[in-house]
Amino acid sequence: MKSSDIRNAFVNYFKKNGHTHVASSSLIPENDPTLLFANAGMNQFKNTFLGLEKRDYNRAVTVQKCVRAGGKHNDLENVGFTARHHTFFEMLGNFSFGDYFKKDAIHFAWEFLTKELNIPKEKLYVTVHISDDEAAEIWHTQEGIPKDRIFRFDADNFWKMGDTGPCGPCTEIFYDHGPKAGTIADPYKGIAAGEDRFVEIWNLVFMQYFENPPGTLTPLPKPSVDTGSGLERVVAAMQGKFNNYDTDLFMPMIELACKIGKVEYITDKEILAKNKDAMEKTSALRVLADHCRSTSFLIADGALPSNEGRGYVLRRIMRRAIRYGRKLSPDQSFLPGMAEALIESMGSVYPELKERRDHILNTIRDEEDRFISTLDNGTNILMEELSKAKAKGIKELSGEVVFRMYDTYGFPADLTRVIANENGIEVNEAAFEKEMEANRAKSKASWKGKALGADEQHLIKFAKDYVATGKTVKFTGYNGFADGGKITALSNGHEVVTTLKQGETGVVILDQTSFYGEGGGQAGDVGYIMEGPSRAKVVNTTKIDDIILHHVEIEHGDFKVGASVDTIVNPYERRNTMSNHSATHLLHSALRKVLGAHVTQAGSLVDSQKTRFDFTHNKPLSSEEIKQIEDLVNEQIAQAHDVKVDIMSPKDAQAKGAMALFGEKYGDQVRVLTMGDFSCELCGGTHVKNTSQIRLFKIVSEAGVSSGVRRVEAITGDGAVKYAMNSITHFDDALTAAGLQKSPHYLKHLEATGETSTLANRVEAFKEQIKQMEKEMKKLQGGQINVDDLAAKALSFKTKSGSAAKLVLADVALDDRQVLAEVTDHLKNKIQNGVVVVVGQGEGSHPIIVSVSKEITGETKAGDLLKEVAAVMGGKGGGRPDFAQGAAPNRGSLPQAFDKVKSLLGI
Repeated sequence: MKSSDIRNAFVNYFKKNGHTHVASSSLIPENDPTLLFANAGMNQFKNTFLGLEKRDYNRAVTVQKCVRAGGKHNDLENVGFTARHHTFFEMLGNFSFGDYFKKDAIHFAWEFLTKELNIPKEKLYVTVHISDDEAAEIWHTQEGIPKDRIFRFDADNFWKMGDTGPCGPCTEIFYDHGPKAGTIADPYKGIAAGEDRFVEIWNLVFMQYFENPPGTLTPLPKPSVDTGSGLERVVAAMQGKFNNYDTDLFMPMIELACKIGKVEYITDKEILAKNKDAMEKTSALRVLADHCRSTSFLIADGALPSNEGRGYVLRRIMRRAIRYGRKLSPDQSFLPGMAEALIESMGSVYPELKERRDHILNTIRDEEDRFISTLDNGTNILMEELSKAKAKGIKELSGEVVFRMYDTYGFPADLTRVIANENGIEVNEAAFEKEMEANRAKSKASWKGKALGADEQHLIKFAKDYVATGKTVKFTGYNGFADGGKITALSNGHEVVTTLKQGETGVVILDQTSFYGEGGGQAGDVGYIMEGPSRAKVVNTTKIDDIILHHVEIEHGDFKVGASVDTIVNPYERRNTMSNHSATHLLHSALRKVLGAHVTQAGSLVDSQKTRFDFTHNKPLSSEEIKQIEDLVNEQIAQAHDVKVDIMSPKDAQAKGAMALFGEKYGDQVRVLTMGDFSCELCGGTHVKNTSQIRLFKIVSEAGVSSGVRRVEAITGDGAVKYAMNSITHFDDALTAAGLQKSPHYLKHLEATGETSTLANRVEAFKEQIKQMEKEMKKLQGGQINVDDLAAKALSFKTKSGSAAKLVLADVALDDRQVLAEVTDHLKNKIQNGVVVVVGQGEGSHPIIVSVSKEITGETKAGDLLKEVAAVMGGKGGGRPDFAQGAAPNRGSLPQAFDKVKSLLGI
């Protein structure tokens, strides 16, 4: 049975039994600061289980994308070496939110496995919690499972959401792969030991308690069910494979990797146990297959390789895969081709893979190129460190050096260990682990939302407690800047209060408000909340779980819970923000039209000053592309399209062709904004009524922010008009400075006469003049050096082959490498056959150039000599056999460096 058939059978079975099919959420959790990545099927239902969110269904079925590669659930180092560890996996799940409980949950699981999938009952075993007599009895009497196939465990069969919150016993179903899969025949002992023969394929969690510290369990009024079944494990059972990697979920990628690397994928455990090389190749292929999946899905969901947070974990996964690819073949690229195979095999199930194909592949290629360069550079740097250690008679590489190689140069620690051992040097493992532990703490703190202070934690609880009361906040700001509302909750930023007084700061929640809470890339509104003479300045507006929080400074009077107030948004700030936000939608569409459909949003920030838009693209925008984008947007502004707003279901919005924006959370009903036939997007932000209100659009900067992502900043409205007027003023000033005519009508004159390049030509002439002057200055600098005098001081020596040669050692007080290289060439021509070493003088770092006559490069290489000179002076460098250059900070060691050269040449 194919994996796709099993996935479909699961969803269809539960749909037939009254469950609503809910699509997988993104791997990047929305509004959950406690998670690095989605790591379980219940993640997207967390607030539903907590009672903080209501849905229009009480039964759900999902196939959830999951990644476990950081934090508590970190399987990264095991991946590729065990049968069932993965960074990316799919979790089949069915959920009951206060609807059915143990009887139905157990029946659904058993019926699906034994009837829908036709798994023989004798291949299955069940575990329950030691206290859960009810579940054990249901398994026995309702499903007919013999009591000797029902085992009781303690901690392994009790699930908790956290230190406090919903919890309860769980029951698990295990599949017996048979005696060839393991050595323990007794199922109870095999399950307890985690034996590969007995594999958990389903876990049913019965949320029937609420735990309050210290360990007090209170029965929930509406018990719920959370189940999870790992697709990879079920597929392995159904396809008769002991190892998940041998199934059709992984084989398309593994088979391609075998072709690329010209290697064989061996699955026979006995052969692998006896053949170390075969084991290493098979493990490498499995690492590549797994990491290809997590890499592709994470990039598709908006993650990008970086040096912190989620991006750091993604980069580790990618670089681990690239390194194992190099083990299979040092000169072949594996990940991009394997990602294409993945997209081909899973793109129909997860359309985001196909939609972002180019972005995924380009990001992988960029990271691969970058890391291969890092590996090569890191090897050279490590060899220098090892040489220093050997020279000093040190037999151990410090943990600080190993960590620096890992953290600064991205060089894998285990590779450092291997190379060090090959050179007879051990690694200080304890010191390295200490450095790593400190780094893990730093990395953990850099996860999005991880470093929450006490005040931030208070506000999250403040909002969630408000939701738990069943209250909501209505946003009325789509219709205007002002409205009335009632204060329903207050906080001083540290604790809940009933009054905020003059001079205090705090947070206000209203039953309705005209203030927009920061979200979807749009900044929060500012303005005032008024009650008679009392006035609170709103300095920011944020949103947690759809609860709008007004961050205020009380300027006059006081404010109490229950008071009726007026909300007045700053109209100037809001109008400019709306202008920039609407322009962002037009910009997004224009980018796709000019650059291609691979462009997707990777982040945005819209406020009253500008729009900042991050998008997927792998090279800088040219001047012509920027002009085309600006022209397209301004054309839409000039056409004065009404901005139409429709409320519809996400399904209808998708059918209409609406694009969803990155980072925005959408509910059962979505807001679709349409501007002519140019732009159609889902958005909950505030916008102009007509595109003409944007007035003018101008891109002011374009740059790269990370691998495969570019950033455009643009201005509109008053800001763009002022920018244009200032540009004209600067242009007029430039005309005057260039000695050209200046008048209000000069631009029209230039356009009419075709002399638009007059100023540009004058500027180019100035630039050429400056370039010539720089060349003359360099000639003068070079002329100050007496080449004849230096050549006359050359030292004679005999090469290894016995021929006569000369050595020139020059200490020159110049920093310009081009001039120094010319001096070096002149000296080499003077001595005709030999070696020239020139050391310049700079600020902090001093240039070094070594040149060797081609006649003797077979026995004396410039690069080798340069490394020796640079090492003595605390620097580094390299180059060709006949020419090499580098730099060093310690010029005080120059005499010793020259003595080193003489010693090497036998002088």
